[in-house]
Amino acid sequence: MSVLGKNTEAGLKELLTANAEDHMRLNAASNYFEKIGDLETARELKDKANVELGHFNAIFATLVKYEGLKGLVNDMAKEETEQHVSEYTNVANAAKAEGHDDIEAMLCAFSEQEKGIAETLNRAGMKKIISDMAKEETEQHVSEYTNVANAAKAEGHDDIEAMLCAFSEQEKGIAETLKRTRNAF
Repeated sequence: MSVLGKNTEAGLKELLTANAEDHMRLNAASNYFEKIGDLETARELKDKANVELGHFNAIFATLVKYEGLKGLVNDMAKEETEQHVSEYTNVANAAKAEGHDDIEAMLCAFSEQEKGIAETLNRAGMKKIISDMAKEETEQHVSEYTNVANAAKAEGHDDIEAMLCAFSEQEKGIAETLKRTRNAF
């Protein structure tokens, strides 16, 4: 197993997080458009969500190839334990202070579920990608793909460069879809 360069690894992990977030957001938006009867927009957003999921899966597989599954997932347990649980608690406390007891109750329940996820990951003895996956959302649009692709190429990973360049083109299509649908809300 060869080793990724520092910039390629960091960039891929940021893109992994961004693709996961985009997939979920596009999927949720698609579900709402479906509920209001705009089936064409719903279908288009669902298709774009699936593109994002494909990007996520390919990048995850690339990270597994270079770092191993155990190394990637070890960070997931750490992140679940350290960041997600405390974030839920912080937002729940803010909601309570602002008089939103219903939101506080929901987030406290979610926090308990997050603890369970962390415990499961820890029992599996894995800890690596979630700490990187759950960093603050970073820009992952076309320029980020290009930057990571260039880093990968400079570090001798032509296969990763080619993959990311292809994804960059698909990201342009996703951006165009979002521009067309953003006024529908």
